[in-house]
Amino acid sequence: MVTTAADLKRVLEEAEAALAARPLSARRRQALRLALDELLSNILRHAHADGGAHPVAVRLDLDEPMQLEIEDDGKPFDPARDAPPPVLSGPVEERPVGGLGLHLLRSLGVTLAHRRENGRNIVRVGFPPD
Repeated sequence: MVTTAADLKRVLEEAEAALAARPLSARRRQALRLALDELLSNILRHAHADGGAHPVAVRLDLDEPMQLEIEDDGKPFDPARDAPPPVLSGPVEERPVGGLGLHLLRSLGVTLAHRRENGRNIVRVGFPPD
């Protein structure tokens, strides 16, 4: 379960440990790290207006096809549909913050599928084969 930034760090470390035993490409490892960090950080920052702790479930299946599933009780949000596209033109210091993480995930061939079920967001992340 992820409810705080410390939990996010722990989940990332646990994922690293699980990946260490697998013969995955650097690209695939990076995609998984980025997906975990991006999606969980966004949930912690934006999913709840009350500032309270809300559990987030993370399930990682390293068998083929490799998939990640993240479930939270936050506001309805489909990252594949609802996230605005990033601003990629103009000076970096003048661009709005946000949007690059999902853009980077897509550029790595990652797929995102969202469903809302029993008041919960469930995001399934699919990773391209090595």
